[in-house]
Amino acid sequence: MARKGTATDETSRGPTMRDVARAAGVSSATVSYVLNDLNKVTPEVDAHVRKVAREMGYSRNSAARALKTGRHNVIGCIVPTLASPVFPEIVQAVQRRAEELGYATFVIDSGEGPRREAQAIQSLAKHGVDGAVALLASRPPLADLPQFPIVAIDQPVPGLDSVRADHRTGGRLMAEHVIALGHKRVGLVSGGQDLLSSRERHEGFMDAARGKLDICWDVEVSLIPTLPQTAIDAIRRRDVTMIACVNDVVAIGVLSVLRDSGIAVPAEVSVFGFDDMVWSDWPLIDLTTIRQPLAELGRDAVELLVDRLNDPARPQTDIVLPVSLTERGSTRAL
Repeated sequence: MARKGTATDETSRGPTMRDVARAAGVSSATVSYVLNDLNKVTPEVDAHVRKVAREMGYSRNSAARALKTGRHNVIGCIVPTLASPVFPEIVQAVQRRAEELGYATFVIDSGEGPRREAQAIQSLAKHGVDGAVALLASRPPLADLPQFPIVAIDQPVPGLDSVRADHRTGGRLMAEHVIALGHKRVGLVSGGQDLLSSRERHEGFMDAARGKLDICWDVEVSLIPTLPQTAIDAIRRRDVTMIACVNDVVAIGVLSVLRDSGIAVPAEVSVFGFDDMVWSDWPLIDLTTIRQPLAELGRDAVELLVDRLNDPARPQTDIVLPVSLTERGSTRAL
């Protein structure tokens, strides 16, 4: 597990941010706030830290520090798309935690797909980042990766540190709640099974549903609210009382089709999502969902990366974060 509050500067010929923090009796994050002019501490603490830094001869000249250490205190963040409301939540958490630890963040929307992801990684290498956190749809061979640390978010990649939610348990919790509500006939709107998170959610659901639920149809879709005609046709058949979706974005697409078809939610059909993204509790959506800790994913990824930068030889770490059920108005008991 990543160490909370890892110092962000490094040992060099002059005093480091960690040295200043130790001498001032404050955390490295506090020193970062002060020296990066973030206005997050009291005037008294600000003055004290600056005085200690001056007396120690600490220099925050990033160019000079980079020449000494080969580090620029910049990390990359790669996500498949910024159009989804899920990934910006993770990016925001990455940027905030990186800022707290003294790093700037360079964000790239990879547009999904192995070729674009490879281009994004190479672009970060050209811009001289110290390392990166990345939501990768593909699993690139280590030989194809640049020589800087990468932390994988949402799926383990051999040879890389990673942090992800417990998707399989999430799928199980979803099925168990459907069963507890008394539903029998269920439709699934699943994600592509080549994506680990989608596959584990599906497998967790099916394992718990076996012998207890009648899966009337199972349609595979892209992880966007615009559904293919096969999914729309299945939803309109009115042969299920529950539709379980791979994520909240897809669930919103399902809610839209049901509304346009005159099918009442949850009176006629209940709808279940996965993610608990920021929109999911809006009154017009009010979605029952499995909450994965999006902000924690971003924060832990940054901490793993900083740990790796400070200790390149440390053992590889794979963090699996717990998920939970959030019940709202899109589902009902029969």
